[in-house]
Amino acid sequence: MILESFEFDASPRQIGKVRSWAREQLAAAGDVPDEAIADIVLIVNELATNAVRHAAGPVRARLVRSDATIWVGVEDAGGAAWFDPAAPVAAPLGTGLTLVAACSRRRGHFHRGDGGRTVWAEIPVAAR
Repeated sequence: MILESFEFDASPRQIGKVRSWAREQLAAAGDVPDEAIADIVLIVNELATNAVRHAAGPVRARLVRSDATIWVGVEDAGGAAWFDPAAPVAAPLGTGLTLVAACSRRRGHFHRGDGGRTVWAEIPVAAR
């Protein structure tokens, strides 16, 4: 299992850096299909944007690789409620989590003991 992480300030200007970091990590792995990279970068973008918009910082993006999946998580220090994209009423500002749901096999969130929250998604990739 491979774990990479990137901590960033809760600022909209940081979102492009987070996308670039994710793209570079996935490309460096050498065996992640281009379509999966595109989906994962989109997911990182949406989760990081939501953390910046709705939560407190600092924020950390994580990529965890196992044989057949990549787990993407964005950790924040807590803040506004997480909206379930499967619920009848979507998030008030857009469809980001609906995109996450469409690009991932599973997704969810959990509250950590330090008061923060992690929102995550799991994306299937070919076994190595």
